[in-house]
Amino acid sequence: MTNQGVVHAWDVDGSQTADGSVDGTPVAYQSVYVPLPLADGHTYAWDASTYNGTAYSKATEPCYFRTDASRPATPVVTNPDFPPAGGPGMPTKAAGQPSTFSFSSSDPLPAGCTQAGAPDCQSSGLDHFEYAWDQEPGIGAARVPADPQGKGSVTAALTWGTHTLYVVGVDAAGNESLPSAAYTFYVPWQLPPPNPTTLDLTAPATAARAAQLAVSGQLSAAPYPSGEAVHVVKSDLAHPAGVALPDALLAADGTFRITDVPQTGGANTYTVTYPGDSTHQTVTASTTVQVSRSATAVSMTTNATSYSYGATAKVTAHLGTTYNGRTLAIYAQPYGGKKTLLMTGTVDSHGNLATSYKITRKTTFTAAFAGDDRYAPATAARTASSYAQVSESLSGYYGSTHYGSILYRVYHHTAKAALNATVAPNKAGQCVQFQTQRYYGGTWHTQSTSSCRTLNTKSTANATLGLTMTVNSKFRVRAEYVHSNKDTGNLSTWGAWQYFTIRQ
Repeated sequence: MTNQGVVHAWDVDGSQTADGSVDGTPVAYQSVYVPLPLADGHTYAWDASTYNGTAYSKATEPCYFRTDASRPATPVVTNPDFPPAGGPGMPTKAAGQPSTFSFSSSDPLPAGCTQAGAPDCQSSGLDHFEYAWDQEPGIGAARVPADPQGKGSVTAALTWGTHTLYVVGVDAAGNESLPSAAYTFYVPWQLPPPNPTTLDLTAPATAARAAQLAVSGQLSAAPYPSGEAVHVVKSDLAHPAGVALPDALLAADGTFRITDVPQTGGANTYTVTYPGDSTHQTVTASTTVQVSRSATAVSMTTNATSYSYGATAKVTAHLGTTYNGRTLAIYAQPYGGKKTLLMTGTVDSHGNLATSYKITRKTTFTAAFAGDDRYAPATAARTASSYAQVSESLSGYYGSTHYGSILYRVYHHTAKAALNATVAPNKAGQCVQFQTQRYYGGTWHTQSTSSCRTLNTKSTANATLGLTMTVNSKFRVRAEYVHSNKDTGNLSTWGAWQYFTIRQ
């Protein structure tokens, strides 16, 4: 006697059950037909037992399975390098260059289902893609797996000409999409050279600091594909090497717009670069906006308005409120000379910077603030005058004596006294005059003042005095440099008194 094999099957949602049986035979396994109709997306279970005519054995553990009768959606094929035939755009690669083709598809839920997961709304899920070039995929066609998002790709380097990529989506149940996707495109032998491209920028000449400004641009040789952008770098006092700003997206007609809120005053230079593509050349252009800066006070003082020749002038520069720059430069420019830098330094806590300068002629001192991120450059000047220097010496005397502490030169009454004067700096062509005084009655009395004596090329002149009828008298003489309107470098100056007396 043999037992009868019995299979019990049911829909997990409880809507249907059915049984099937087969007479026992001495084989390792048997097939049992169960008359249970299957519905798309439903989940089913079955177990097996034996029947000996009187009782059933204990059933096996249930086995579960799902049904999927729906075909996947026809794949969508995209490629950035070869636009589909009949569509807009031009190829960006040529024959022999690798290019990636992307696929996407989905395995739909059964009709009437809006959400997966219920026992009656199951799909097996997209498993892989099968593809072929220039023919429909057949048995043994190449395949690529589908990722959890239903996407896949293939990279290939193709020959010149028109090609069609056929792609079929296959779900885990083995259902194939119908129809297959057909992506037809053209691969050129070689790409044409990129179009020459120009870049025009428009920006305001000036702008306020910390306020928004806009720079607009226009690239030639439109159209441009979606997603392209230009790169922007801004340089200013705080970022001389430049700092990158966000890229600006290109419109199809090649226009774009950059907005910025500059925090640093002075020249703000915007450098825009289009990197180019297969049909457009790389191009770069720059534009500069002068951003406003606040004014600060700079002043310059000297410790006197005029100085003797060769005296040392103390020069003090003062700097007012600034942002991040506290450095001043002090310059000196003597009359007829070059402007030279005396010092550069940081001002003290009172805003002052001091130095000294040996002055020999009228000199203009200048203090310069180079500006900082928020304050504009500023300068101040101060002019100080200098007297000329008159050096004198007597000649023709035969001895010396003192009256009190004063040195007197001694002349013979038959001699002549000569006063030699030298003026510094060189004043060749300018004038000196000589004054002579005689001492009597307890005071000095002017005896004569000469007319102008022209200084020679060595800047010297002299005067000669006759000494008859003046025995035992005391005299003194001096020279005065008298500048004309042609000399604005030094002030008129008297030399020191030179004393002499006459003996028999």
